[in-house]
Amino acid sequence: MDLKTAATRYLVELQQKWLMLQNTDNVFAYNLNVTKSRYLPGQKIIYMEYNPQRTRLRRLPQTISSLKPVFNEEAFNFKKIKPLELLMSIPYEDIVISMIINKSPLTRYHTLVCPDVAAGQPQRLTLPALSFCVKFLLNLADEEKAFRIGYNSPGALASVNHLHLHILYVTADLYVDKAELELLQSTNIYRLSDKMPTEAICFIFNKTTDEAALNAQIQKLFNFIIWLCEHDIPHNLFLTPNRSACFGNVLKVFVSCRKAFCYVKDLNTYNIGFCEVSGYVTVGDEQLYESLTEQEVLAKIQSETGEVYKEIYEYFKA
Repeated sequence: MDLKTAATRYLVELQQKWLMLQNTDNVFAYNLNVTKSRYLPGQKIIYMEYNPQRTRLRRLPQTISSLKPVFNEEAFNFKKIKPLELLMSIPYEDIVISMIINKSPLTRYHTLVCPDVAAGQPQRLTLPALSFCVKFLLNLADEEKAFRIGYNSPGALASVNHLHLHILYVTADLYVDKAELELLQSTNIYRLSDKMPTEAICFIFNKTTDEAALNAQIQKLFNFIIWLCEHDIPHNLFLTPNRSACFGNVLKVFVSCRKAFCYVKDLNTYNIGFCEVSGYVTVGDEQLYESLTEQEVLAKIQSETGEVYKEIYEYFKA
């Protein structure tokens, strides 16, 4: 079924099934109950939620030490889920996209996008996976701007070595939603402005673009991701419908690049993955929730990314 006509229908079904399973015993690790949320003092660009259950009850993350990982049948993977955890299967091109609940949700409707589960693909992004996610969000109804998709590569907080992305439902405006952009290359590739406290690349996709041109733009984004893998640069992706006054009704895909692999995942604090670089921080420690500052979060993001962008910008000049 064509995503242009079916994306919103799939999403409605996903929401209904997800909410039903939240009220079903022994499916999720917990019933989502975020009791506190706030913007950190400052420019009010970092949004934080207190979610202690995820810290205590989530599955222990795997360590994936290569951007060319090998799938391990023995480790936990999405072939091992319970049947109820599968929300739906969506045919796309020559594969099937499995929509699977995240057992330890960050947000309402937190779902894993798992392409071609039976193939046992490691956590390295593929072109069909990227294409599906871009077109799925791009073709949702205009009022569904709270749905975002994120991806953590190996070495950038990926926690399961089986290809997956995350659908989140975040109604708050985030740092990347209002970040000022400047043109980097051609007509749809931008970077965060020098005025912004962190760095990222942003690809912009317009739903009015014809199919051939859209596929060419997605291929260009995928080529960049392949280049990052070949140069051992861990990365995070955050796909979000535009919520700013600029650019209109488009999809923004932010790529945040890391200067080194991240192996340590202390569940009692916060780590820098696709959520955090976009300005969405979840913590499970109440003292940390009360004391964390915007400046600390931005400094941590910059310390784990900054220097690598000199090489990144040269890639787009070539």
